[in-house]
Amino acid sequence: MINITKSWDSGFFGVSLLLLVSIPFGYFFSSLTFVIWAIYSFVWIIKEKKFKLNKLALPLLFFSVLFFISLLWSQDLSSTLHGIGRQLPLFVFALVGVFLPEISEQKFRLMLKKYAVLLCVLGVILFLMAILKYQKYQYRNFLFYHDLVSPLNLNAIYVSYIISSFFLFKLNTLRKGIKDLTIVSFLFIFLVFLSSKTILFTTILTSLGIIFFRIKSKFLKALSFLVVVLLTLSALVFVKPLQNRFTSEFDTSYIEIFKNESFKKGRVYTGLEARLLQIRVFKEIVNKPFEYVFGVGLDASEKEIEVIHKRLNTPEVFQSYNFHNQYIQVLTELGLIGFILFALVLIILVKKSAYFNFVFPFTVITIALFFTESVLWRQRGIMFFGLMYILIMSINNCNEGKQQISKI
Repeated sequence: MINITKSWDSGFFGVSLLLLVSIPFGYFFSSLTFVIWAIYSFVWIIKEKKFKLNKLALPLLFFSVLFFISLLWSQDLSSTLHGIGRQLPLFVFALVGVFLPEISEQKFRLMLKKYAVLLCVLGVILFLMAILKYQKYQYRNFLFYHDLVSPLNLNAIYVSYIISSFFLFKLNTLRKGIKDLTIVSFLFIFLVFLSSKTILFTTILTSLGIIFFRIKSKFLKALSFLVVVLLTLSALVFVKPLQNRFTSEFDTSYIEIFKNESFKKGRVYTGLEARLLQIRVFKEIVNKPFEYVFGVGLDASEKEIEVIHKRLNTPEVFQSYNFHNQYIQVLTELGLIGFILFALVLIILVKKSAYFNFVFPFTVITIALFFTESVLWRQRGIMFFGLMYILIMSINNCNEGKQQISKI
């Protein structure tokens, strides 16, 4: 019986790794892989014949069930139905997480290590393709941001989310050896060229914390600190596109964004201004007590966002944006009820990952990114966060860990 359990356990990590690998490769491939992962997970749960509830996964399940319930008060039923279709994987992740048998921390670590190597392979391929395009067209931006990952039609921010999580995982578990140092260095370089401001800034701060408080070897501590600082300074000084992305934020006009009744056509917006505009939009959409408590319904804010942006005369692309802030997105569409459940999901994630500290950096990056992106309203965000969340919730606890987690 033990051998059968171990066999299913190993197979589960195999399909989980396959799901991680599929995330950058298009919606069809990742959707197909997710179906395989879900079927395998449910079969394993049934084979175990032990339906022990994992209470730590219940808040995510309740949060995802609220998507369906919001149909009752949705201000745009068709949009909510469409949104439910998109959010179904998060519900399935939560359902699996509630019944999933405990998983091995050691095998989880091994899976993460393998994926870190695969990310390096992906990075090398993308860099080579970008260099070839640069040599042909002499356009330096091919090496940065969305252009760097455009061969796979990827968004640089979501790729940065994954790269940052695994760079910090490798740094947090760093061992002496050329292989580990090479992987860590390459992932950080890849992250710098992806040029996502929020993630890069949070990653640098988190990595400095890891270097000073987690790495014991004085040699590795000094070397890691030197690599992070030198690469960061070199990028900011010598890499013009990255430098421009940071310096442009100083042109943000807070008063104008919140007060202007209309904006001039052709006006250039900083990344921060675009997100501040969405806060203004939120304040215009949610203005009744019922809406504050229950929200307007999943995805029911889309048409209102479009109407408000047309009135403000902002660029057409803004009309199709979501809130670019997970917290505001939840508060607008699912109200205070949804926001409280979502906060509980994150609090449990913080407490669990703080004990299993090798995944704690993932939690830090996730919480920071939620301020600038509606991660869970995008398929790649759902796949990456959903899988990582239920894996972390299902790690087999030692006695001390159980005592700590039981206090949640």
